[in-house]
Amino acid sequence: MRASLLAFLLFGGVFGGLSVAHADESSGTWTGTLELRGNYYWEQSTRVVAPEGGVRLVAPNGVRLGVDYLVDSITSASQAAGVLEDVRFTEIRHQISVNGGYEFDLGDAQLDLGLAYRVSREPDYLSNSLGLTSALSLNDRSSVIRAALFFVHDEIRQRFRNGSGTRPMPMGGTSADVFRQNFEALALNVSWEQVLSSAVFFQAGYQYGWMDGFLANAYRRVAVRDVLRPENHPETRHRHSLSGRLVSFIRPTRTSLHLGYQAYMDSWDVAAISPEVRVYQEIARSAHLRLRYRYYKQRRSFFYSDTYSNELPDDAYVTADPKMSTFRVHSFGFQLLLETSFLADTVLDVFRRASIDLSFEYRWNTNRFGDGVISSIGLRVPF
Repeated sequence: MRASLLAFLLFGGVFGGLSVAHADESSGTWTGTLELRGNYYWEQSTRVVAPEGGVRLVAPNGVRLGVDYLVDSITSASQAAGVLEDVRFTEIRHQISVNGGYEFDLGDAQLDLGLAYRVSREPDYLSNSLGLTSALSLNDRSSVIRAALFFVHDEIRQRFRNGSGTRPMPMGGTSADVFRQNFEALALNVSWEQVLSSAVFFQAGYQYGWMDGFLANAYRRVAVRDVLRPENHPETRHRHSLSGRLVSFIRPTRTSLHLGYQAYMDSWDVAAISPEVRVYQEIARSAHLRLRYRYYKQRRSFFYSDTYSNELPDDAYVTADPKMSTFRVHSFGFQLLLETSFLADTVLDVFRRASIDLSFEYRWNTNRFGDGVISSIGLRVPF
């Protein structure tokens, strides 16, 4: 399973900004945050269990450093587990991310620059990515312009039941096929954030993505002419996305309302819209609740078909990927955040500034993946 397909599992604690530690330059004190998290995803054909941990450090001079480690166990029904039959198999993926940053004071403005690197490896996949981020704050930080550039290079291989990278020889064949492909991507994100009043915030953004190389699945087969043949996707893809978010804080009820919208289209004729509503509610001084609903509707790619005709050329684009079809998803979930300030002046006083969050989301999906569940639990401890 491609590492980038799992990124949506790690949606983390949206309340993370509530527990921020700041370094003390006068005393030379380093500060930071330790975070431990468990993630779980389930659908009809795939189950993912993904524990992770991370450390954030802030030096006395303001330099930020961070490192994260994630390992996930992916259990899926796929022909990668065998030669012909479709049976369940389990793969382990390891991912390490490191990042750093620093904010420069420009007088009337502040410029924050960051650098991030990630490497992800599983038995048949190696992914490396490098990212540059920037944020320019203006008007006493009421206006923020952000830009980020990411480059990804992936190496795709195949692994079969015996752990070999060589496809088993077909019946009557004379040679085996060694599968080696690469994939590269470039992503540019720009956004503008504006505080409109003491209780209203607005954000708008644009994302462009360029993908080139092997963009299909190394194992998936498509039924054409009553036989199975390898999936074949175009080797280049251009992606465009526009997004907006409006946030309003209702002081009397301590409620925050988030309205979001995203529109997407790409060079494969896939187009999608995704409105979203979030409600954040303070239910006690140390307890917060988030409710979320998201609707996603997508148009199929130009080469997707439920059945392919017998007259289709051998080099035609074909796919068995449900994400290339027309489908809709309704997602509803919640997140509960509990701050542990009640532990102050007890034997567990060291955790008085910690927080625990629990989230759960159910997805009603009309494509072949079917319905799914995403859940996460995390512990964040500032020091």
